[in-house]
Amino acid sequence: MLNLISTLQSYGDDFPDEKNISDRISEWIQTYWEFAFVKENLEWHITASILITNPSRTRVLLMFHKRFQTWSQFGGHCDGEIDTKSVALREFHEESWILEDPDIIGDIFSLQIWDVAERTSSTGMFQPDHQHYDILYLASIPEDIPFSRQEDEVDDIQWFDIEWIEKYIGEKRMLDMIRKIKTLWK
Repeated sequence: MLNLISTLQSYGDDFPDEKNISDRISEWIQTYWEFAFVKENLEWHITASILITNPSRTRVLLMFHKRFQTWSQFGGHCDGEIDTKSVALREFHEESWILEDPDIIGDIFSLQIWDVAERTSSTGMFQPDHQHYDILYLASIPEDIPFSRQEDEVDDIQWFDIEWIEKYIGEKRMLDMIRKIKTLWK
């Protein structure tokens, strides 16, 4: 866990625009330790996700999230696991049914805070309005790898051309990630 805190602090130093978020997540972990990584922490909890590109970074593979009704990266709750990279990979495999591990590019790629509206989960647990502190990784896989979808959470999976993605996706957090890809790999 201390390794993750150190990585978050280094990330904040490297990306000053996201330092406030990296500091908030680090403080949250230091305050709650393992409890920061479970959804039973009803105020905020840590999630992990992975944004998949093709090897040339010209396209991204996104899923249409059934609950949120938006195109997004693959990811989900840590469920008590503190290795966020492993969580992101687990969620990717579960949601896409791709068996092959993608090539992870670097360490943390982005940090995001998501507001999540109250709901009653499929298991009957009431979850009030809360936030997800999402730790996101960037990875690549060849476009010809077959995929399917985990039907309980995912309505669709598609490759999108980075240059034209704004025609299909208007959500700021997704467009920020695409801009970051374009900036880092011009």
